Amino acid sequence: MALFCRERGFEPRYIEFMPLDAQSLWGRGKVLTADEIIAIIEREIGPLIEVPDRDPRAPATEYEYADGSGRIGFIASVSKPFCMNCNRIRLTSDGKLRYCLFAIDETDVKHLLRGDATDDEIRAVIRQNVSEKWIGHEINSPKFVPPPRPMYSIGG
Repeated sequence: MALFCRERGFEPRYIEFMPLDAQSLWGRGKVLTADEIIAIIEREIGPLIEVPDRDPRAPATEYEYADGSGRIGFIASVSKPFCMNCNRIRLTSDGKLRYCLFAIDETDVKHLLRGDATDDEIRAVIRQNVSEKWIGHEINSPKFVPPPRPMYSIGG
């Protein structure tokens, strides 16, 4: 895929296998880390150089090929969590607000958005949801609890 994208001017993103599967197939040992993917691409295609001065809130770490012929990104949410820099929230297709992709709890805002709620009321609910944001998802901890929803139902 990296070679295909490089030859056609596309900028792919590789995302580590995350515990967002309803079938509970995920296991830490099944994760091909960003560092392992980078090593494979460098061995098969050529050296990569990390792009300097990236946005620390961006989930992807970007690299460019040393010969200047393209870029590639890696989202290492398992091997290199970026929770402390994350500034994202998600609105699911069924109207639930999530402060983290791995959140267990969601805030139903559909009724507010479709009802007569004022901007201030909606703003207050969003602020409350964001204030509940975790310090980290704890994927690499025994305390981690996978979210009950698969990725495709969360949106990502």
